Amino acid sequence: MSELWNSLKQQIAQHNWGLFGPTSYVLGVDLGSYGIRAVVTDICGQHLFHAATELAPESTATTVLEQSFSLIHELLETNNVPSQQLVRIGVGFGGPVDALRGVTRRSYRMAGWNDLNVCEQFEAAFDAQTLIENDASLIAFGEYMFGAGRDVQDLYYLHLSTGVGSGLVLNGQLHRGITTSAGEIGHARYSLNHQREIEDLLSIRGLLARANELGLQTDDLDVLFNDANAGAKTISEAVEVLGLGLAGVVQLLDPALLVLGGIVTRKGGDALCSAVETQVNQLISPTPPRHIAVVHSLLGAEAVAIGGLALALQSLNQ
Repeated sequence: MSELWNSLKQQIAQHNWGLFGPTSYVLGVDLGSYGIRAVVTDICGQHLFHAATELAPESTATTVLEQSFSLIHELLETNNVPSQQLVRIGVGFGGPVDALRGVTRRSYRMAGWNDLNVCEQFEAAFDAQTLIENDASLIAFGEYMFGAGRDVQDLYYLHLSTGVGSGLVLNGQLHRGITTSAGEIGHARYSLNHQREIEDLLSIRGLLARANELGLQTDDLDVLFNDANAGAKTISEAVEVLGLGLAGVVQLLDPALLVLGGIVTRKGGDALCSAVETQVNQLISPTPPRHIAVVHSLLGAEAVAIGGLALALQSLNQ
């Protein structure tokens, strides 16, 4: 983990982040469904600090915000970062957001987030301009700026976990679409005959349910990925769906790179990425000739907070 933070500091130091002085700080925050993470750095990359905490039981939007403010205040105070030197905050949220208005639209796992102006509350607490994005979009932007995609200008990110989220970077900019939900193929229905979405096939729940239908009784992804029968068939089917969906993304957007992340990708590892890469390249048009790589994300559990940091830093130049 120290290697990640050292790399991040070096990359931050290589950029010019606008007209703010060297003692200015930016903050990235992950308001996750299971925990809160925060990363703060000066814009020269000399001082970088991070903290995390699990959510309190029976959390609501109110208690999560209170807990996040407490974590951030402690992070700043412990590392002697004056709060008045904080100039920008990037927040990631595990659900749909309206990035332009600074509000969360809803949460699928917790009460109190419907049409909540999170940016307004952060700005009141820390007197720093605040930006908010869906967590998968922030991972995409973090991977573009500091992770697997830092050598390209266009990438598509797909997050395979309890849900299926995605993010899209085009020409070095996070692409939101008119409803700030661009690229969310996980929520497309794959049949008009019922209401199931692609997420219902490729999420943890969907994969385990399919394995169960095929005779593998488990709630453990490790067992699923190591089973030579029902587990292997489940993954093979998932790769087919992923390949078809991502081939469509490639044909439409022509990105330089496809990045997979989330716990399903971590469990599947290079073998899963390689299988999806083969499938995608078999399905895309051979004209023009090309081979698109499918790689796993590099930023790990800190990806959303680092993505928030990346968004906050980029905004200093806008």
